[in-house]
Amino acid sequence: MADFKLLGGTDPVGSSLGVMTQGLGFPLRDVEPSTSGGPVTVKDEICLSSESFVDQNPSGLGIATQITFGAADATAQFSIDAAGNMECLEEDEYECAVTFVVGREGSGGIAQIYLRALINGSQVGSSRHAILDTDDFEIPLEYNVQFNLQVGDILTFEMIRDTDGSNSGGLRAGIPDVPWNPSPSAFIQISRTLAVQS
Repeated sequence: MADFKLLGGTDPVGSSLGVMTQGLGFPLRDVEPSTSGGPVTVKDEICLSSESFVDQNPSGLGIATQITFGAADATAQFSIDAAGNMECLEEDEYECAVTFVVGREGSGGIAQIYLRALINGSQVGSSRHAILDTDDFEIPLEYNVQFNLQVGDILTFEMIRDTDGSNSGGLRAGIPDVPWNPSPSAFIQISRTLAVQS
């Protein structure tokens, strides 16, 4: 916790301290001023968490395929539909952690799978890339990005089999024979950092 006080005295209710920056390591986030000079608690809030437990495959080489994250759901900050469209319902800066399990079974040649994030249909940030040169192979890829989103913005993810590779590979879910929970082919968690006056 942190206490913000006006220099030279106590803080009357309603006084403005301006915008202060509280260093969190990464990312840095503006902290709203404390109007009463009381303690401020910095916390992370999970705004959306969703996952898919089905295999997902592009329909061919060079064909972008939107990634899905399970059933439709909604929170105060986001709604997600079964097609994987995530609509922002509250403007803010969000951290997005995604895990994809890329793999293939029983296919020859070398496959190249690319994944990307899009806001309102336009790519943001770099792509992620996996080369599959072994049959019956799976590897998790993590995708951690930060977005400033406005109300109505649509966040999506796509994968594609690059034309410089074989027509195989996609996202793989794992269903164990032992009584453990399954492993998703695609998992997403969106969060934000808040400064809350105690």
